[in-house]
Amino acid sequence: MHSLILFIKTYRPDFERVKKLIHSIEKYNEDDIPVVISVNDEDFDFFKNKLKEYDIYKDSDIIIADNKDGWRYQQIVKSHVYKLNICKNYLCIDSDSEFIKNFYYSDFMYDESTPYTIMHESKPFLETMENIGLDSENIFFKEALRATRPLFGNKGKEWDYGPSPYLWSCKVWSHFIEVYLKQQNKTFVDFFNEIDKVTSPSECVIYGEYLLKSRLIDIYPIEGFFKVYHYEKQYKLEKKFHNIDRLKKIYLGIIFQSNWKIRKKIRFFN
Repeated sequence: MHSLILFIKTYRPDFERVKKLIHSIEKYNEDDIPVVISVNDEDFDFFKNKLKEYDIYKDSDIIIADNKDGWRYQQIVKSHVYKLNICKNYLCIDSDSEFIKNFYYSDFMYDESTPYTIMHESKPFLETMENIGLDSENIFFKEALRATRPLFGNKGKEWDYGPSPYLWSCKVWSHFIEVYLKQQNKTFVDFFNEIDKVTSPSECVIYGEYLLKSRLIDIYPIEGFFKVYHYEKQYKLEKKFHNIDRLKKIYLGIIFQSNWKIRKKIRFFN
């Protein structure tokens, strides 16, 4: 069983983005951390033919989920990777991500068995959101946190458990789904839908809040691994500082979220 894998959940419309991500992994993956890809069942043959050298799974090998909303569906799949029984921890990477510098096991693992935990107050990000006209008190991760936290009885600082890519322990997800939820006679989807009645759920918030409650692994907090441009307005505000050589001193990678088009005009690499 691998101590850590790079896990990519994707589907056919994102194939070109996945190719760029994989190219960056091949370029910078100094420790040859294994790469595992999961795709919609109907896209399996396409990906298997295009990426023959990679371990590719059907989503149904992980979980059969009938949620028709793609954004929610992929969260459900990502949260059940432990069911593959191939790794102890995984870095969950979205298709619109790219690495920009060499990376190693030590970037993600405190020791041989314990991953770092993305967990911080996100003050620079919140300041940026204010600068582009968004209310930092009602930003997406805070809304998800406020809807999720009461279900666990947690309190304290409003932690940001992102951004993507997320670093997760299979031990935490497995215990949450197979022990905690089963004791309440609930499935992950049941829990997910409870949050969805209030606001859009977030799998990274669920993971972080359950870890905070259970302390199943030691918590060694870190900030996110990648520079993420969540909004086009954010990029326009910061574009004069967009310099890969500077960014790679601080981040392992970069993300232009795929729901806006400016990313098509930008080269990620020198």
